[in-house]
Amino acid sequence: MPKFFRIHPAVGVARVGNSPDEFFMGPEHPGEPPNFDLAQKKFRPFKDSQGRIKRQAARFRIFEYEQKGGAIVPVREVTAGTSGVVSIQWKVHLANRKAAFFTFDGQDGVDGVWKGAEPEEGKPRVNLRNAHVQGAAERERQLVIDPGPKTVSGRSQPPVPLTHTKSHIPIPTLGELRTDENGNLLVLGGLGRAEKLPQGKLIDNYVNNDFWFDDMSDGPVSAEVTYTEAGKTQKAVLEGATGAWLLVGPPDFAPSASNVIRLIDTLWDVAVRFPEVPLFDTDGLFSQGLFSRLAKQRKDWDEASKSFKTYLPSFRQEIFPILDRALQHRQVHNPEASKAFHGSFAGAEGDLGSLSSSKGKRLRKTIFNYLRDPSSTTVEPLLMPKGLGDNYSDTEGPRPGYFMTLTHVQYALLKRWSEGAFEEDWNEAAARAIDPAITAEGLDRAALENCVGGPFFPGIDCSWMVRRPELYAAPFRVKHSGVAFPGTAKLPIGPGFFSQQMALPWQADFYQCKKQLFPPKGHAYEGEGMYHMWWSAHRPDDVYAKKGDFQLVPWTRALDAVAEAEAKKPEFQSLATEDVPAIDLTMYIQMQKNWPQLGFVISEGELHFETQERSPPPTPGSNLRYATKIKLKSWKTDYLHRPDAASGVTTLGEGKGTEWAVEWVSENKLRLKSWKGDYLLRAETPQGVTTGAVGAASEWILELLNGQVVLKSSRGDCLHRPDSASGVTTWGEGIGNLWQAEILESRPA
Repeated sequence: MPKFFRIHPAVGVARVGNSPDEFFMGPEHPGEPPNFDLAQKKFRPFKDSQGRIKRQAARFRIFEYEQKGGAIVPVREVTAGTSGVVSIQWKVHLANRKAAFFTFDGQDGVDGVWKGAEPEEGKPRVNLRNAHVQGAAERERQLVIDPGPKTVSGRSQPPVPLTHTKSHIPIPTLGELRTDENGNLLVLGGLGRAEKLPQGKLIDNYVNNDFWFDDMSDGPVSAEVTYTEAGKTQKAVLEGATGAWLLVGPPDFAPSASNVIRLIDTLWDVAVRFPEVPLFDTDGLFSQGLFSRLAKQRKDWDEASKSFKTYLPSFRQEIFPILDRALQHRQVHNPEASKAFHGSFAGAEGDLGSLSSSKGKRLRKTIFNYLRDPSSTTVEPLLMPKGLGDNYSDTEGPRPGYFMTLTHVQYALLKRWSEGAFEEDWNEAAARAIDPAITAEGLDRAALENCVGGPFFPGIDCSWMVRRPELYAAPFRVKHSGVAFPGTAKLPIGPGFFSQQMALPWQADFYQCKKQLFPPKGHAYEGEGMYHMWWSAHRPDDVYAKKGDFQLVPWTRALDAVAEAEAKKPEFQSLATEDVPAIDLTMYIQMQKNWPQLGFVISEGELHFETQERSPPPTPGSNLRYATKIKLKSWKTDYLHRPDAASGVTTLGEGKGTEWAVEWVSENKLRLKSWKGDYLLRAETPQGVTTGAVGAASEWILELLNGQVVLKSSRGDCLHRPDSASGVTTWGEGIGNLWQAEILESRPA
């Protein structure tokens, strides 16, 4: 019988950062914050030695399942070194379709029909970004960033860049693929870049900006496992129900706080409530651990009343975590109001989890009565969660969906708890513990626990299309084909599906998703005004600037100060409108250019505070900028080579001529000296490269792109390995411009 495998996590999450070389692994244990050292019990630095933000890599693993008790259950992880495994080849297909998608306008399109925002008088209604580009084929060509499927196999493989061939798009790459020492897949997203075409204007909208591109993406992850069984070689292709998906999002700037609604909560809600999401009794992944509760909830759920009939939630596993995450928002959001309701448990967990405690009974009722019913049309700003929702509007007054709600399943669980129908299983040590084991369920949970699951306006990591049940081949597992909105839009499920709905560029909404005052300007409200949050556990509103501070300050205060000064300049005053004041224009610029200057909120014990901590400088021998002798490996896996001739340069597999001495002209400019004593030159001929004496043509500008080297000549083109048997030329852009540096000798730091 053929073996059964699955990729885990089902949905992996990578995050952009502007450090080209340094990254950290995303969480792989439930309850584990990003970039947290479990052994040392502290956060590692989120910035490299130069203050650049490290990217978060998503690691994918493969688990073998076996038949046990009538179900298939995960029994072990398999790697490139597992007995019987011949090889594992990974395939990833990411894309960015933002510029070619519909405009985002709240709930427009939720029925599968995108109408576009109400236009100004005398202007046509527009429902597409970059509507000036006509025709599906032409929009695909001009507006979609699609590197195509990329593969990698083996252990400790160097980066495979996710570059594309569209020279008119100012975003060269969406990231890279690697493998770790066991042959597991690592995916790194882009550098957080956002660029516009010459026709583009300043960012003036929180989500829709024509002629702009960024390097966010998403797409399917698949694998082919070749293994031997009973002396026969067999192959297992993992895709769809056995494959995975990758989301690439912005940095999580508040890793010590967790969202009230995480992406796992949203996808859990979809799996419980919608029978269209396949869940078979034979799927043993959902017969153990916390996932077994999903299967029980699904059988007990009543969609008409949006409630459970008999299900008893675990206080420790299902109730306490929601309450605890709500309290964490005190560290990243100041409502600036007397009635904020984010108090403290102050040791009340035992009462809250006890059926016999009269104090606990009162608290349960009080807490639940402050919650906003997701099924209700009542609009009350003082209910919880104290955030804005999917149907928010800055031009219209409160309406259903204007404020944030829990998911229907979360609300139903808390309702059962408030009624005294729950399991008394409180154990503080168990509630706070992080299991160090790597498990299939744990990988799925850890990735999704650290993502934003709502509200979606449009969101941080994905938007409201993620709630469509037809997207899933199993709970949490996205199909690799098919369509969403089968009766209307028929949107293909494929690379770039989730990211296409997000803000373009991503920094625009990252500025605008700050806390907002209710009531909005021009709307009457008799109660006390107070701020409401969006995603402050990911994009903080307010922070403690240093450990031990007692006063919260704005997270973007440094960028705000520059933007306020810039906004007074005539060039921005002249562009300002009633809807987009000058301060918004200048703050968009600051966020687009200077987002890496922002700090991260971490915790030590009970204290949460902002940090700009950097990693120590790299040791000599590990950093290219200290190198004195290198080899340059091309995308064709041969090396830059100086043959034994009067002059010239080519490529070769190995040999003395592949070693080059490095002479640094400046921090980012170098000369490469061959074993013959001459230098790599940009020749006078078109696209020519040769060797010769020192001069301007022997100086090359060093650029690092996703850990790879680009050498730009004095003429502005780059050292290039063409798609031929051997040889070197120059070219403007493309995969041939990327070289892997192998450091042979280094100088002291």
